[in-house]
Amino acid sequence: MRAHRFAVFLLPALLAARSLREFEKKVTEFTLGNGLHFIVVERHEAPVVSFHTYVNAGSVDDPSGATGIAHMFEHMAFKGTESIGSKNWPEEEKAIDQVEAVYDRLDAERNKGAKADAQKVAALEAELKAAEEKAQSFVEPNLYPRIIEQNGGEGMNAQTSWDSTEYFYSLPSNRLELWFLLESQRFI
Repeated sequence: MRAHRFAVFLLPALLAARSLREFEKKVTEFTLGNGLHFIVVERHEAPVVSFHTYVNAGSVDDPSGATGIAHMFEHMAFKGTESIGSKNWPEEEKAIDQVEAVYDRLDAERNKGAKADAQKVAALEAELKAAEEKAQSFVEPNLYPRIIEQNGGEGMNAQTSWDSTEYFYSLPSNRLELWFLLESQRFI
């Protein structure tokens, strides 16, 4: 009777170990030349390819005094690339450089604290707003997510935590090449 109880107790553990070994056979890991590491789990039961991109950088990595940087990059990833979502990349790049230049001047004036010139700050804030609007005029909003959705993609989302920034969505398996095309544009 005692051996029977032990066997009943041990059976789930043995089945779990066997299931784990079977699962491990479906896992493939590899790293591309650019450092992008893949863990692929094949499950041919469903005609879906799901992606979960994990970036080992989160809010804890934000520079002191500049919180929200990781979260901002989370949203920028859905903006697109130089070729996806930009109406005219060379002009957009110039406009972005102008935004940064105006922002740097505004930041320098604000950093003067009590000695900052309020009129200069107001003028720079207006100049910054105009520069941002110009840069935005070169962007086709939400093109990247629209491409995914138009090709059957679902569940597109992202999150930023203390330690990571993550992106995920699923595509029909016959659209796998689309994912490679879109993602290859990000890491050029």
